[in-house]
Amino acid sequence: MDIPKALKQIASKFDRTVNTILPDTLQFSIFGTVVPDISVPGIQTRYAGQTLAHTSHSREPYPPININFTVDNRFNNYWVIYTWLNMLSNDKTGLFDQQNLTTPTISITNPGANNTHFQYKTTVSVFGLDEYNKRVVEFKYTDAFPTALGGINYSYRDGGELESNFTLNYSQLQITPISEIENL
Repeated sequence: MDIPKALKQIASKFDRTVNTILPDTLQFSIFGTVVPDISVPGIQTRYAGQTLAHTSHSREPYPPININFTVDNRFNNYWVIYTWLNMLSNDKTGLFDQQNLTTPTISITNPGANNTHFQYKTTVSVFGLDEYNKRVVEFKYTDAFPTALGGINYSYRDGGELESNFTLNYSQLQITPISEIENL
């Protein structure tokens, strides 16, 4: 997953602070998610006393998905998702983009478009692995952004890894099989 254009302005290669994020921390270990149902519904047309079935030629909107992940030992991946959500609705003011990370741009091809809204979205790829941990399929979620970040259940008695999740909204889902040649 690449961070959205707006968050790249506060990205740091070396250190995470209150005002910066480490962009590479979004390459994290996902231990569970659900690939949504894909539906192109049929429609019925009445004609000459019969009912004919046709395709609607359009997909139903995709539901948000939950992605379960392991929180890294410095909380960097959790911090990036939190910062992303905080850009969408600031925890102190409730405003969008309190730090003015998005910049309005004018599109030559579509002058009426407000490109500010595309600056907080990105493409998220989730790879399905085989029994040898080789990538076999890519699920690509386009124009994606988080809408919720799950809690973390601490237990100092348990020596296990910390886990959390986030909810992802997106515009399209593209599925691509990965050939064995690409895994070499």
